[in-house]
Parts: sequence; C-alpha cells; structure tokens
Amino acid sequence: MGRITDIAKQKRNPSRVSVFIDGEFAIGLDAVTAVGARIKIGDEITVEKLKEVSHKSEVNSAFERAAGYLSSSPRSALEIKRYLKDKGYDASVVAEAVERLEQYRYIDDRAYANSYIKSKSRKYGKIRLSAELRKRGISSEIISELLSDDYEDEYDGSSYDEDDGAVETARRYLKTHRFAEVPKLKRYLAGRGFTWDSIGAAVRILGDEGAFEAPDDDDFE
Repeated sequence: MGRITDIAKQKRNPSRVSVFIDGEFAIGLDAVTAVGARIKIGDEITVEKLKEVSHKSEVNSAFERAAGYLSSSPRSALEIKRYLKDKGYDASVVAEAVERLEQYRYIDDRAYANSYIKSKSRKYGKIRLSAELRKRGISSEIISELLSDDYEDEYDGSSYDEDDGAVETARRYLKTHRFAEVPKLKRYLAGRGFTWDSIGAAVRILGDEGAFEAPDDDDFE
C-alpha cells in the first residue's frame, strides 16, 4: 500500500499521465483510464489495483493504436495482432484489444477477405488468393466459402469468377507481349495462381478471338 503523491501530464504524450507513489514514479497511464479509475493525489492504493489499472490503460492504448492503424487500410485480426506485438504490447493486452476491435466490427476477417478477393480478382487466381489470405490469418473455412463457385455476396450479388480473371489477366499480358506463345502465356497465368482449368478456358477464349497466330490444337487442352 502506498500514497499517490503526484499525477503529472507527460510532456511527450499529453494524453498520458505519470503517477507517483510516495514521491517515486510508479506507472504511466492514459488520462482517460486514470480519470475513470478515480485515481487522485492523496489516495492510498495497492499494488494489485495499480496492476489492474495499468492493464486497462495498456488495453486502451493498444485499442486506439490499432484503430489508427486500421484507418489507413482494412486489416485482418492476425495483422493487427502482429502490429501490436511489434509495438511492444504483451499477449494478454493484444488479445483483449483485438477482442474489443472485433466487437466494434473494426476487425471482420470475413469482410476483409471478401474485400481483398474483389480487389485482386482481376490479377490473381484461386491458388494465389488462397495463399495470400492464409498468410493474413484468414481461416480455411472463410477462404473456401468466398472462393466457391456458388458463393454470392449478400449485398451486391457478386461472386469470384476465376475464368473471367484469367481472361482479363491474359488480355493485359498480350497487350505487352503481342507475339507471345501459348505455353509462355500459360506459365504466366500459372505464376499468377490461376488453376489449370481457368488457364485452359482463357486460352480457348482468346484463341477463338484470334489472339494467337495459327495455334496448335494441343495448346488449348
């Protein structure tokens, strides 16, 4: 048990205060938490109470920092966890902050994955999209649902069509590779993560449009 002898606003971060007990610096807290906990000069306080208030302060700080990070671009839960860990927050603080962000719908892995697929659907195929989403911590269940042939977005009715993406990607490639051979185009599309079925469909469609000179039948299989 000790007595709070001073509560001073921090010079480098005015939104935080330094709490002194018996004339010695004890902890730094965000000002909102300090006010909410009714910490005042002259109060006596236990170590347990200080730890509780400090933890709450850290969670508030992590939440606000993550919210600022999210303001520039949507992120997955895993990306936020990695970000907060890199900023020095401990695991319990990160978990609580992320849980609050999810409650406020600041983080929604399904919505994030859906948005990511829409933004990359004309560049990458299912294989690449799946790999990128897994790296961002999106569950296999969500990935399988959003990339399935029968999925339709509940808001706009859109869905991911890999064949369309492969055709568009192939057309862009042929604009800068006018005399590209079919095998090279196939390798390019494979590198973009398109499945062989979609690659074959794209080559057939472009072949029917006369994109290749005297194509061999084997090229379209």
